[in-house]
Amino acid sequence: MGHFPDNILTAMKETIINVFWKRQDVRALFQRCDVPASLINAQDWNVYKYHIVSPILDSLNTSPDGLGPLRRILQETLNYTDGTHLLWMSDGQKRKREAERCLEHLRLLVKDHDAAKRTQEEERQVRIRKLQEVQRGAAFQAKLEEIKNQFLAYHQSLDTQGRGYGLEQILYDLFNLFELSPRGPFRRIGEQIDGAFIHEGDHFLLEAKWQKAPVDLADLRDLDGAVGSSLDNTLGLFLSLNGFSEQALQAYAQGNRPKIICMDGMDLMAIFEAWIDLSDLIQRKRDIAVHKRIIFASVSRILQGSI
Repeated sequence: MGHFPDNILTAMKETIINVFWKRQDVRALFQRCDVPASLINAQDWNVYKYHIVSPILDSLNTSPDGLGPLRRILQETLNYTDGTHLLWMSDGQKRKREAERCLEHLRLLVKDHDAAKRTQEEERQVRIRKLQEVQRGAAFQAKLEEIKNQFLAYHQSLDTQGRGYGLEQILYDLFNLFELSPRGPFRRIGEQIDGAFIHEGDHFLLEAKWQKAPVDLADLRDLDGAVGSSLDNTLGLFLSLNGFSEQALQAYAQGNRPKIICMDGMDLMAIFEAWIDLSDLIQRKRDIAVHKRIIFASVSRILQGSI
């Protein structure tokens, strides 16, 4: 006989799959909740999430030591009060509704079932784990805050040349914090590249401009040319603190296949304020460029799920 009845276990599987949308988030959930590493590593993390989640929960439910991890997984899942965190995705509204339906169904099932009760030792371990998570999260947030403060200090500077060099270092530190394997400025024959990084296996060339005027078409085409002269798995990210002219964006999109995506100062501040993960924002912009041929989508519309 399992620790949890079948109806709760089935609802847990469905809820985890819909609330923790990325496989890496599912894996992190299991690691935080002390699921044995051997059980986690035994799964094929390239298959559908159901074929990962189901065998892990089934094994825990029949294991003598599985009750503690199961309770912690349930508690962390039910800590989500809604599905707002899914709005950044292309079909975010639909995924939000489905996640909230699953959460409500699971809460109803466990309402009269004491699945959240822990022993005194389990409570102590939970407090230790939470403290460690807070410490790790605090270190990340402190570094992000440090980078943001450097940016704000340069923003007030009247030294435009020094500000440009400072932006290059700020972007390097930011991309390094989010583990995107950044590279600093480098030269190629006839080209000066502001930086590079790797996202989801693709190489990106980075162009960054901090100027009063919005970026024009010539600048976009310069980066497009640098990307086009590189290997096939190369794309471009153009960051313009003061945005892009609408004419430039429209004219570029009417040319050949777009090879670049764009960010502005509001995108950067959204990352600094932890409204969205840098890697997630880049992925969402890539999706929009593929599906709608829009190379610059505002972060406000992305967060609202309106694009």
